[in-house]
Order: sequence, then structure tokens, then C-alpha cells
Amino acid sequence: MVGKTIRQIILAACVYGLLGHVTSAAATTSQARPQTSLQNLVQNAGFEQLNDNSWESCGNVRLVDAQSAGAEFVHTGRYATFMGAGADGDGCPTLPDNTTPKQILTQQINIPANAPAVTVSFWFRAFAGTAVDVFLARGFYLFDPDLGGVKLGTFSTDQPPGWQLYRTVLQGERLERVRGQTLRISIVIQGNTGVEPDAVLLIDDVQVIAADGRTTASPLPAALRGDGSRPLAVTRIDNNQRRWLYRMDTDGGNVQLIYRGLLDDVRSPAWSPNGQRIAVVDNNLWPWPTPDPDPQNNLRASALTVLNADGSAVQQIYQTQSTKGSPCPFIPGPGETERPSLILRASDVQWMPDNARVAFTLVAFTQFCDGRTSGGLADILLLAPPSLTTTPVAQFATRPSINRDGRVLFDGFDLSLSRSNRADGVWERDPGGSEMRLIASNADRAPAWAPDGRRFAVVRVTTSPSSDVSDRTFAIMIYDRYNLDNPRMVLFADHGRTIGNLSWSPNGAYLVYSLERFDDRTDIWWLDIGTGATGPVTTDGNALEASWRPGVQQQRVYVPLAVR
Repeated sequence: MVGKTIRQIILAACVYGLLGHVTSAAATTSQARPQTSLQNLVQNAGFEQLNDNSWESCGNVRLVDAQSAGAEFVHTGRYATFMGAGADGDGCPTLPDNTTPKQILTQQINIPANAPAVTVSFWFRAFAGTAVDVFLARGFYLFDPDLGGVKLGTFSTDQPPGWQLYRTVLQGERLERVRGQTLRISIVIQGNTGVEPDAVLLIDDVQVIAADGRTTASPLPAALRGDGSRPLAVTRIDNNQRRWLYRMDTDGGNVQLIYRGLLDDVRSPAWSPNGQRIAVVDNNLWPWPTPDPDPQNNLRASALTVLNADGSAVQQIYQTQSTKGSPCPFIPGPGETERPSLILRASDVQWMPDNARVAFTLVAFTQFCDGRTSGGLADILLLAPPSLTTTPVAQFATRPSINRDGRVLFDGFDLSLSRSNRADGVWERDPGGSEMRLIASNADRAPAWAPDGRRFAVVRVTTSPSSDVSDRTFAIMIYDRYNLDNPRMVLFADHGRTIGNLSWSPNGAYLVYSLERFDDRTDIWWLDIGTGATGPVTTDGNALEASWRPGVQQQRVYVPLAVR
């Protein structure tokens, strides 16, 4: 979500002449990862050298000055390029289809003939929808695959808040089209159907390098070296698909099995706020613990299990009760239709600040005898053991995160506006009340409160590489609850397929997250919130989720653990 204040300041900058026309371009990509000593093929990449003529533009492209319009309007340095509002097509070429782009920002670059890959990136901030094309093109705008060059993609300026990284790596056939070529990197607003009067596209820190510039692993920080305290509670999977609960140090060492689960399917570990117990989702079957003699009547279900930090005192505190439908195999009689089974499962368990109650997501869907499933609803419920009665926290909601004040963040979704009347996105519920508000867009998900109770992290689905590419790159954004218009991207996760399961260190300096690798296996990685450096905690592809023990003084001792 972008506040009206930002739009008003940007538009005021246009009206009162605080934006200069672009005749040149910028400095360096000092905040773009990975850091690299490779030469940037783009000159004046940060738009700081005002007397440089490397950049060309048309259609009323301008510079925004942070000293005049506010520091949030540049990524680094003093200047960034402003596109969108005020685009008029002035000086832009007419295309073969007799249309005229509304705005173009372009610079000529030379691609080395021996480039092993080419990485194109820039930082951008945008809102109010209009289409943006990105090219490595032969001419000022001209794009023709037969003449060399590539279209890198298309994205919309209708974006969630904050500066974001656009990065794409050219390899294979796309790389062959640009090797040894003199091309132009061109950022184009077409505007064939007009440009919204409040559309904004800010561009800064453009980079083209002759290498694969994706995020790479950094050395493990000294603060994360193993000390024997095993603060990470981790679910791991073996070759027999058994998911067990372990503890380990933050460097991936000192691994110890502490719980095998009811049926070898342990998920969603969560430390209690005092660091004394761990709650997990324990997938099993219903009825439990005594199965039905007819296996067809045993349905998928889940328990919530709590155990001590040393693996002792295992206790099931809740059990979902799925409901059997028509007998299987179903052979319909005249006028009969199959009644599916109702499957109830738990996920995303989290503790309340009192160390006694837990919140979790209850997922419901139907399943037919042939294995087909349909529907799917999810609500967040609150459980106060030893009572088995739950109370609702939020309907049409998943992935709760609870801070030290009892505020609940969750992913809200809407299957039918007439039922939930809620937009998709990250929502917040006040402690002890029913008031809820949307605080992050539907591109953001899986919120995780920081220990300070003010910041929170989310996983963002970015528009990079673009709508022209089927894969999406995920990122981690850090929000300040009192400045929601300016989240900070700390990780652009193009070193794997997907990321999730964020968990903070007790001092709020690091996160751990799960990274699905390109070979479909999963590891746990650490992330430095201050620098954006990241690296693996595990490397064998068998670690799925991790929870970092909160607020416990680490001691260099080995505690004997009981395996259950």
C-alpha cells in the first residue's frame, strides 16, 4: 500500500519544478547484491553525474532530487529518474505500427563477445498502474530478434511499497542474441491507452554486468558460529520421507533428534516465548489413537504437540477430527452422488506471549474416494490447554505471527467478498479485540514479527524477472509498523526457487528462512538484516523449517536430550 502523502509529494515535485530533465545518468549499485568487482557496462548508473550525457530520453523523463523531494524517492545517492506522470511522448520515435511510446530512458552499451552470462538489474519504486517494457535493443527503441537484442520483460507500475530490485540473467539462447553486440538498455512506458495521471516509476542504480549476478552465499558471521546451545528447532526429512524434529546450532552443526512424531510427520516447529517448550503440528490419522479396523475410514488429520526443550514431556494438546463421507470405493446407485470426506488439518502453530496458549491455522477441505480434493477454507484459532475448545482469531486466514504485545499478523484471503469482505494481503488484529486492518499488499505473505514487536518481515512475490517469464523471484522485506510506506528489501532470493518460514534471532539482527533449491530440495539459510548477506545453515537439502529459540542466554554446554 502506498500512502497518499507520497503521491502528493511526488506530484508536487513535478508541478513546482523540483524534478530536472534527464540528460545524463548515475553512479553505482552499492546496495544491490551480490557485491561484485565486475565492471558495470552502464555509465552514470545512479544518475549522480548531472553533466554526463550517457543517458538519452524522450517523453518528459526527469530527475528527482532527494534534497528537494525527500530521501525516500532515491535508492542511493541524491538523484533518481522519474517516469510516469507527465509522460507526453515528446521526442519519442514513431514505431512501425504507427504508435508512439510515451517515455523512453535509454543508454548504449557494448556486450563482450565472451560474456559467460549477462545480468541486467535496476532498483525501482512504483505505483498506479501502467505498463513498463525493458529491452536490450538494437536502436533507441527498435527491438527485432533478427537484428540482435532481447526483450527482458514487462511489468506494471501497480506495485506494493518500497524500493524493489528488478534483476534478470541472460543465458542460453537469449545470451547468444546479445553477445558481442552494441545494444541499448531501454526502459519504456508504452502508454498506448494513456498513462494514469498519478502513475509513478522511479529508477535508480542501473547495472549490466557480463556475468551471472544472482545472489550468492556469504561466509558465516562469527556471531552464528556453533556454541553448543542448539537454538534452532528444525524439521528434517529423510530418504523414507519421515519428517522428524531436531535441534541444531546456527552453523548447522551439533544436530540432535528430539521427536519423531505420531506418524513420522512433524511440521511447523515453534519455540515458546520463554524458550522452554516447542510446539509442533503432528500430522496423523483420525480416529486417533485407536485407528478404525477398516483402513478406508482412517482420514488425514493433525494433532498439536508440545514438548520440553530437551525432548521430554511430550503431550498432545489438540486433535482435529475429520469426518468420513461415502464408503469407498464408491459405487453410485440410482440418483446417488458421492458424499466426500471432510478433512481437517492444522498448520502454522504459534505461541501467545503468556507461554500458555497457542494459535494455529485450521485447514478444511473435502476429499473423494479417488483422491480428488476440492474447496479449502482456513481459519486461525486460539487454544488454551487443557481445554480442547478453540476460539476464533480470524476467518479466511493463515500463517499467524504474534508479537510480545499480543498483536497478530496473518495472511488474509478472500474466496468470496460477500462472505469475508476482506482484501488479500497481510492483516493485523489488535490484542484482545476484534479490530483488523490491512497493513501490507497481496504481494506480501508469511509475516513474522521481530523481537522488538515493531518491525516485521514478509516474503514478497516480486515482478522480476517479469510477466514474460513464468518463474517468479521471491524477496524478503522488512516493515516498520509505524512507517508502512517504506519497507526495505533485504534479500532478493534468485539463488533458489522459493523461500519461506521466516524466524528471527533473539537480538533481531538475523533471520533464518527455508530455501527451496533448484533441484527441489530444501535447506535452511541465515540472513543478516543489516547488510543483506546470506548463506546456508544446512547444505544437504533435507532441512525444511526452522524456529529460532527466543530470548535465551546461550551457554556453551551440551544438554542431554531424550528421543521420543
